[in-house]
Amino acid sequence: MKLVVGLGNPGTEYELTRHNAGFMVVDELARRHATGFKKMFWFPAWQAKCRMGEEEVRLLKPSTYMNRSGQAVWGAMKKWKVAPENVVVVYDDVDLALGGIRVRSKGSGGSHNGMKSLSEWLETKAFPRVRVGIGPKPEEMDMIGFVLGRFSGDEHFKLEKVVERAADAVESIFSIGTERTMNEFNQSVIG
Repeated sequence: MKLVVGLGNPGTEYELTRHNAGFMVVDELARRHATGFKKMFWFPAWQAKCRMGEEEVRLLKPSTYMNRSGQAVWGAMKKWKVAPENVVVVYDDVDLALGGIRVRSKGSGGSHNGMKSLSEWLETKAFPRVRVGIGPKPEEMDMIGFVLGRFSGDEHFKLEKVVERAADAVESIFSIGTERTMNEFNQSVIG
């Protein structure tokens, strides 16, 4: 079994914010492959079951706030006996321009609090991830205001395309592997 985790904040006030790009990608995967999300009782998250190719996949959206995402993911991994290398995490990255994605097999989450929480709870940084560009942050804005802000009207076209492309990258990880997916997806930026 594989687990795809989209990072974001729960609640309608955060629905279309930059920090919820991970949720948006997992929602796109659910639209393509699953029937909908159900609230879990064993750990704080919503999950949807689906298949991607030959893989049984659980799509997960933690119902904790971003900085406690690791708790939900750890609970899901224990419940379903999923190893870290079988978890793909999708999250927003302010250091990537809107329209860009980056796939990695492991590594640091930088200053991203959701990724810090995951690394702490899982006690490893060795899990695949898809970073979704939401930047650059304007110099005059503070970081919290930017990531918790909504996309502008001009940004919506790029947002829609990058969400689709990031969902394609997750599917690709399951069909051709992380390394080949990195070669195929890390070069492109949606203009």
